[in-house]
Amino acid sequence: MKPGLSVTAKIMCSVLAGLCAFFMAVGLIVNKFVISFEAPAAYAAGLLIGTALSMVRVIMMERSLNRAADMEDYDHARSYGSMQVFIRNLVTVGVFLLVFFYRTVFGLFGTIIGALSIQLAAYITGFFLRKDSAQI
Repeated sequence: MKPGLSVTAKIMCSVLAGLCAFFMAVGLIVNKFVISFEAPAAYAAGLLIGTALSMVRVIMMERSLNRAADMEDYDHARSYGSMQVFIRNLVTVGVFLLVFFYRTVFGLFGTIIGALSIQLAAYITGFFLRKDSAQI
């Protein structure tokens, strides 16, 4: 197993940070001028914790896939992968429980946007990787 993150994971984390900044600006503008759906500070804190959750999930996914690929026994690798998916989902549930119990600190909408931004980041990362591979 190689140390550090792959290029794909680094690009994906960078895209997640950029999406966080974009959703922060858009969310605060909408919150100020259109409709106040939650306190601006709570939205910002929720978006930050949701984006951090997405980044942690990307890192955990990459490490578990690398470790499972290095395993020789197929059944052991499959059960290890299933356990890692369970752990990632457990971390997600834990973060959302934290948000639920501290609703005044973390905004639910911001957390949901940050947690779901992983799908958008995957599409954007794929675009960047295709663009880079076309130049080679």
